[in-house]
Amino acid sequence: MRERLPVRLKLTLAFTLAIAAVLTATALFLYLRLRTELDNRIDQSLEARLELVTNRLQGGSGGVRSVTRAVSRGEEGFGFLQIVLPDGRTVVGAREGLGDEPILDRTDLRRLAASGGTYDLQSGQAELGAVRIAAAPVTVGAHHYIVTVGAALEERNEALANVRTLLLIGGPAALILAALTGWIVVGAALRPVDRMLVRLEEGLRRERSFVADASHELRTPLTMLRMELELVRRERPEGEELDTAIGAAIGDTDRLAKLSEDLLVLARADRDRLPVNREEIDVGELFTALVGRYPTGQVEVAAAGEGGGTGTIEADRTRLEQALGNLVDNALAHGAPPVRLSAVRRPDAVELHVTDAGDGFPPDFLPRAFDRFSQASPGDGGSGTGLGLAIVRAIAAAHGGTVGADNRGGGADVWLALPT
Repeated sequence: MRERLPVRLKLTLAFTLAIAAVLTATALFLYLRLRTELDNRIDQSLEARLELVTNRLQGGSGGVRSVTRAVSRGEEGFGFLQIVLPDGRTVVGAREGLGDEPILDRTDLRRLAASGGTYDLQSGQAELGAVRIAAAPVTVGAHHYIVTVGAALEERNEALANVRTLLLIGGPAALILAALTGWIVVGAALRPVDRMLVRLEEGLRRERSFVADASHELRTPLTMLRMELELVRRERPEGEELDTAIGAAIGDTDRLAKLSEDLLVLARADRDRLPVNREEIDVGELFTALVGRYPTGQVEVAAAGEGGGTGTIEADRTRLEQALGNLVDNALAHGAPPVRLSAVRRPDAVELHVTDAGDGFPPDFLPRAFDRFSQASPGDGGSGTGLGLAIVRAIAAAHGGTVGADNRGGGADVWLALPT
């Protein structure tokens, strides 16, 4: 399969072809316009010469030869002049330097005299070269003549040749410049599109990865739930066995509900639609309420001075409790009690820390601790999904904050920083 041309190259080629068409049409128009203008001026000059000779002949200022001699001597740059009888063969007067042979044959001469136009001729006479000719019939008394005047086209042709040279040199140069300009302009115009496409591709890649990981995580509890229900249908247990089977099914259902809720939070965060209802929250009161959810001795608030105090912050209380709850649950599941809550005030943020007394995170896990479906020990048989810390990061980002994780004092320290 042929490789498709890049969009930038395609647009640049299209732009260049369009400019080439415009330049060609413009050059052709200018050339033809200049040629027409020069020919018009020559034609006006020839008409003036015909009128001059006709007036002198009809004015009775001498015979044909005397008129031609007078014109030849008195009109500098007049061009060539011939006066021919109507048969087109006999020259009765000519400007000095021209022979006695008619410049035009009889047919062309009569046609030109009758139409009153002009005629371009490449004369065989070396002293004439390319000429433009006009002719008109004249009656002097009982005599009839055809007056033929001409102007050399050397200057016109030289001017047109110079213009052609300039167009042939300037046209390609202008086209190259236009192509380079088009390449730069198209590149600048496509740069935001390229960035958007990159973001779109990254988003699609994350979406595919998210769907694949979510499908994997959902498959396990669904499989377990199906197995337990099939066991109940097949074995028909009673009493304690039935209670155990129903309890296991409820546990898997709860896990599915929790996983679905977590996935919904992350999906909303991906679309920047995670709602945040800010209110003023007392950090100490928030910590106390959170500690009350757990058995005595498992979770505690750091003593005054250890974490820098409490104070108040503006945040969504429900989301903040969810994030801190995930951190505490993670610490209890993978660390060791006591789990401590503390707040550290920075110049532009408040950090809410959750620490434990366990072994801490594996060093290679810290850079990906907040990635979705990332687990420090995925094969330990635990019930975690690897979404807890990802949700913490999503909630912090919805508040305009950040997250962090490290190993300190023999245990793990995880925190989210919310801007003040």
